[in-house]
Amino acid sequence: MINILSLGAGVQSSVVLLMSCRGELPKVDLAIFADTQWEPPEVYTHLKWLEVEAAKAGVPVVRVTAGNIRKDAMEKQVHNGERGRFAAMPLRVLNTDSGEGMLRRQCTREYKVMPITRYIKEELLGYKRGARMPKEPVVTQWFGISIDEPQRMRTSHEKWITNQYPLIGFPDEMLDRPMSRLACHAWFDKRYPGRELVKSACVGCPYHTNHEWLRVKADKATWEDAVDFDKRIRNMVGLEGKAYLHRSLKPLDEVTLEDPDQLDLFEGECEGLCGV
Repeated sequence: MINILSLGAGVQSSVVLLMSCRGELPKVDLAIFADTQWEPPEVYTHLKWLEVEAAKAGVPVVRVTAGNIRKDAMEKQVHNGERGRFAAMPLRVLNTDSGEGMLRRQCTREYKVMPITRYIKEELLGYKRGARMPKEPVVTQWFGISIDEPQRMRTSHEKWITNQYPLIGFPDEMLDRPMSRLACHAWFDKRYPGRELVKSACVGCPYHTNHEWLRVKADKATWEDAVDFDKRIRNMVGLEGKAYLHRSLKPLDEVTLEDPDQLDLFEGECEGLCGV
């Protein structure tokens, strides 16, 4: 059985990788990061550090990608009214007749799940596209999901993959006790003082809380990028209404981000399984 970590480079999956490298969890054979090519700069900086730490323990970290999610969204609009193919981000839409709503979230599956599955199948196991796969599990895929977010657990859609949640202890117990997100922070702070865990999500993720938008805004170039994207999606081809990134349904650069925010239930963190 091959053990593979779906690495989002966020809080929990980073801790799972480091615990594996330090011998506090069984050693994974490989960690795979699916790059949407639109993560904040601090995520890529943190990922580079993780790659170095993993290499010390002999754990390779592979980057895969299905393309640039921002570029793909923009190209959808240059077909002179013809609708281009795009795996929808969960944009917030305001329609004068039907009110407000949210697009179905497809981006996690197409930009996170599928590239990782494809790499395991074709590059690691050597099966060609369309080939018949084993009917029994040959891969155990680990996910960094903590005990306070069990709603994000899923069974694998592939018979040849078994999903494993080391921090929760399902289906196999690997730790003395389950770990929460706060426990992950505490574990990391004790062993890597002076470093900071980051939240993994696209720059323009519509699930961002005001707190996360303020983090984006802290970097001038990243903020300008998000504001530009928000303006460009307003009249996206194929949508019945105007699209926005912020839950207030206001232009991003007009939102008062210091206002009290909603509870963050981790849905904005894209660790490779959420929303699927």
